[in-house]
Amino acid sequence: MENFAKLREEVLRLKKPGDIEKLLKYKTPYERFRETALSRYNRYALHYFGNNITYGELLGLIDRMANGFAAQGIGYDDVVTVSTLGTPSGIAAFYALDKIGALMHMVNSASSAKEVARELKHCPSKYVVMNDVFCSDEVMDTLNHMHVEKIMTTSLLDYFPMGFNFDRIKFNIAEAAKGLKQKKYDNKRILTLDQVITHGKEKHIEVEAASFKTGHEANIAYTSGSTGDSKGCVGDWNAIDAMVQVMAMTEQGRFQAGDIMFTTFPTWINYALLNMIHEPLCLGVSIALDPLFNPKDLAKRNNLYHFNHWLTIPPYIKVMAEANKKTDCSKWKIVLTGGAELDNETKYAGDAYIARNNGTAKIQQGYGANELLGAFAYGYYPNATVGSVGKPCIGNKIKIVDPETLKELPTNEVGLALVYSPSLMKRYYNNEEATKKSFIKDEDGTVWYNTEDLMRVNEKGEVFLVDRIRRMVLTLDENGNPTKIIPSRPKKAIEQLNMVDHCEIITVKDDKTVNKSIAFIKTTKGTAQDETLKQNIIEFCEQQVPKYMAPREVIYLDEFPLNATKKVDLKALEKMYEEQHTGKETTKSKNKTFLKRK
Repeated sequence: MENFAKLREEVLRLKKPGDIEKLLKYKTPYERFRETALSRYNRYALHYFGNNITYGELLGLIDRMANGFAAQGIGYDDVVTVSTLGTPSGIAAFYALDKIGALMHMVNSASSAKEVARELKHCPSKYVVMNDVFCSDEVMDTLNHMHVEKIMTTSLLDYFPMGFNFDRIKFNIAEAAKGLKQKKYDNKRILTLDQVITHGKEKHIEVEAASFKTGHEANIAYTSGSTGDSKGCVGDWNAIDAMVQVMAMTEQGRFQAGDIMFTTFPTWINYALLNMIHEPLCLGVSIALDPLFNPKDLAKRNNLYHFNHWLTIPPYIKVMAEANKKTDCSKWKIVLTGGAELDNETKYAGDAYIARNNGTAKIQQGYGANELLGAFAYGYYPNATVGSVGKPCIGNKIKIVDPETLKELPTNEVGLALVYSPSLMKRYYNNEEATKKSFIKDEDGTVWYNTEDLMRVNEKGEVFLVDRIRRMVLTLDENGNPTKIIPSRPKKAIEQLNMVDHCEIITVKDDKTVNKSIAFIKTTKGTAQDETLKQNIIEFCEQQVPKYMAPREVIYLDEFPLNATKKVDLKALEKMYEEQHTGKETTKSKNKTFLKRK
């Protein structure tokens, strides 16, 4: 195996960002995993509700599954739609298909039949591998209509330990209610992964692992689409393996072989597939799984798995702190959040919870994107500044530029963030225009990714996310002069108030000012939701930000709609406003509510 400590020293001496690619020694994901598996053959790779699977056992399962996939006709460069949760068979399927050299088209398992049809129209494939719990009659009809030739399913109970278990009962109920009925299986066109493996044995197929080839397209993972249309990010073997090597350099002294990472997210998200499964496994860190994780079960899972690392999202940290169930946090080393902003209140509450439960870990925030195949920056160093998303991982680079001229800006100035990473995607699938827009080549030939995010970098090299450029819209100020609404500014102003639990700002068309902002808020428990409070929130916000940025209207919500990656679905809020808005203007109130800041 490579000496990643030495590689880190060499990379830190580089002057030109793209030169790191000359130092990296590339392998396919299957080859990278196999190398670790052979060196840790009898050590545990996966923990699944009491069933502990060794690296050797997992490698054997992968090889048998690859033989079975080949028996179904899957070959090099064939497109296979993969829609699996984080289970042993889902993980094995990823490596087995990569061993063959197939292109994995990763689709959200919770997609509606209409969404499945859209994704298969966007990227046609003859083969589908998915969890049977999501194979509703409507989805199966869609797969038939889209002329899918092979439907191969896996159960949540595959590789689940035998015996009485409440989680087994839960999974059984879920699959009985929603899963594919047994009578539908014909062991030819519709079959289980166990049957797939049996076919490989019966046909005596032995798949030879595909050799590494620069630029080979390995997977397509979709962006969340929370602020726009979802796009398919194509990851090639170079970028996927670069992600492992970048993280191996960055995690020096933090990841130890034999550590356990708790992983709860599905494989269709790059951050989950590569940062929570592939990377740790290749670095000797075993994975503890819960594919239908309820954050209220955190203490229970910790007691079962005794894990050291937890990559999660801010809403789960909030549930942990508010539930306040006792759990031993003494073994926790890394607790990292992504996918949404980690506000200071949630971070401090989470840190306090860990400290009360014998832990020393501090919750850190990271930044990444499917275009970068996962994590780009996070607080992997001591004393990360609260509010930052950390520093770029070793080998990754960032520069802040003027959005109009692309001229680099001074330290601490807010501008458009361009980032470089050897794990940058190859392209957007079937979207050449978006690819050209997102890739910017500098005078040295280095290709930078246009994040469309507004950021700043401080004197310590730490990155602060300010807002998304695509969410900035044109408006007119009180004097009719053109200016811009930056949604994060009124959002942060309103969230200062102690009666506001959560706020999101959307922008909608307006006849007088081109665009205006609308606030959706969830109030704290016990707060009276009346028109007076709405108007007082608007007036308070007008004192904190320019009046043209302050919301014209406040709408109460009990819960915010979330997309598949657990981010607030802003498009759903826009649709909600469009469908439900009455058109009535908020009237001025003569009464005042005394507003307290947090």
